[in-house]
Amino acid sequence: MIDERKKEAQTGQVDSTEELAKEAEHLLFKDMAQYMSQFARSFEASARRWELVVYPSMLAFIILAAYGFFLIYKLTSDIDRITVQMDAISVSMVNINKNFSSTTNNMNTVTKSMVKMTGYMESMTQDIEEQNAAMHAIVLSMDQMNTSIDSMSFTVHQMRLDTATMGRNLHSTTGPMRFMNSFMPW
Repeated sequence: MIDERKKEAQTGQVDSTEELAKEAEHLLFKDMAQYMSQFARSFEASARRWELVVYPSMLAFIILAAYGFFLIYKLTSDIDRITVQMDAISVSMVNINKNFSSTTNNMNTVTKSMVKMTGYMESMTQDIEEQNAAMHAIVLSMDQMNTSIDSMSFTVHQMRLDTATMGRNLHSTTGPMRFMNSFMPW
């Protein structure tokens, strides 16, 4: 009997434990459902907030990606134009290099001509100096001739005066002999 009581006590305890476990489980499920419901509501609210941030961000990303593609497209077309221009510039540079070569040759010819001209100019300078010295001598001779002509002019003037005086003297002295002029043949 004791054994039966012990068994009853144990079964009663088992039954009450099972009941307690069922109640706890029921409470747990009830609390868990409440927590899950609360979690779902907060997740939905959080999702709405993220939708307010994510969708505009995705739209902005798409717009920026399109603009980036446009910029890359423009950059490649600009690079293409630059390469075409660089080709034209390289051709022009080759022509300029050729022209510089001919210009260098022309400048060498000009330099040689200038050296020759410098030699000619030096000889011309010597000739001009000699002509200048000769002209100086001619000027001195002309000055002397001018002085001599002035002296001759003065002398001729004096001779004219003397001749005039002599003519008057002859005129006054020939008066008595004038009557003989009619007899003389000359």
